[in-house]
Amino acid sequence: MRNLILTLSTLFLVQTAFAKCIAPVEYVPFTGVAAKPGKDGQVMLGNYSRISPDGRFVLRSYSGDYLSTVTLMEIFKQSDGTKAARAYETDFNNEAFPVQGTWRFLVDMDGSHYRLVDLLKNQKDADKQFRGGIGGFYTAAAEFPGGTDSKILIRSLSWPNQHGGMSDQQGVGQLTNEIITVKKNSDGSYQKTNSDGPYSMCSNLSDSDGWSYSLPMISADASEFAALPQSPSDHRASMRVYKFGANNKDCIKEDDLNVPASKAIFGFSQTGKKAPLVFLASSNVGNAPVYGIHLYDRELKRTFYVGDNSKWVSPDAFPGMTRDGRVIYGAKWKDCASCEEKAGYVITDFYQSQDVKRFKQQYPDLAKGFKECITEDDVAKVEAEQSVMYGFK
Repeated sequence: MRNLILTLSTLFLVQTAFAKCIAPVEYVPFTGVAAKPGKDGQVMLGNYSRISPDGRFVLRSYSGDYLSTVTLMEIFKQSDGTKAARAYETDFNNEAFPVQGTWRFLVDMDGSHYRLVDLLKNQKDADKQFRGGIGGFYTAAAEFPGGTDSKILIRSLSWPNQHGGMSDQQGVGQLTNEIITVKKNSDGSYQKTNSDGPYSMCSNLSDSDGWSYSLPMISADASEFAALPQSPSDHRASMRVYKFGANNKDCIKEDDLNVPASKAIFGFSQTGKKAPLVFLASSNVGNAPVYGIHLYDRELKRTFYVGDNSKWVSPDAFPGMTRDGRVIYGAKWKDCASCEEKAGYVITDFYQSQDVKRFKQQYPDLAKGFKECITEDDVAKVEAEQSVMYGFK
């Protein structure tokens, strides 16, 4: 019996060791050309960043004076064990975008789709796979779940512009979406086989939410989108979540973040819950105002601050969330007020954030669904699955 107890204890210790938590917050500086200050003396974070499902890659635009306009950033482990972020150049224009959910493809503004693995290998000389869907400034796209080599469905969502490109009205208007069908060929290339749309959207909500929207972002599974209605009947400037109707035209109201966020980016649903959203905003935490990255939990209808107050951090407005639940965003930071400023990416474990810890203490029953932490095993599993999607394995 004693030997059995020791064996079970040993097994528990081994399992615990394998389930090691990741760091609550990790800072990943740029390296190489990406860390080189521009002519203005500043290191560029980029104006429009998107985080891959495994947190390994970031697609960003306006990358600085010494790089291509759009770069593919890779977060990698250096020989000393620390992480850094390096840049790969692309021939993409302005606001290129990934196909969310899988990152099977990255898309130039004209709708040309490329494989991520080809961009890593060939950078500006990467071959285009096909062209399709809605293109243009700030377009967003996502792949429907369950795709196979013979049938991959991708929905693209427009960045509305009903005012002839006038800068003060850019990105305001009626939304449209289009669905394309793609298949994989025997030689490993991909081709578009069908296209449905574009469909004009949300006319069914004209009385309550108006017909004009801005700042749209599609969910990782292509079933929902977040947008800011311009003329809602309640007159509140608030980012809201809508579901795409079965006819691809109607919009179904799902949620309200109660903040006028500059962009709300969907994460992945965890343990059967609705997908959370992350965004840059202001809030009050512990009776103190904070400005930074927040996560909206759609089950609790509550916003959590996931920033780090131990450093002087200036985050950018485009955070992202990995499939395992990490929140990643570009930022500049200092270890102290007089310390040298660094630039790169911040990786945060939402479950280990101070705001979530406080919530667990105050509302243990409501917090029962929260994990203790994201583990290294969680991250490794997602990285392995995503490597297959990229075509690395």
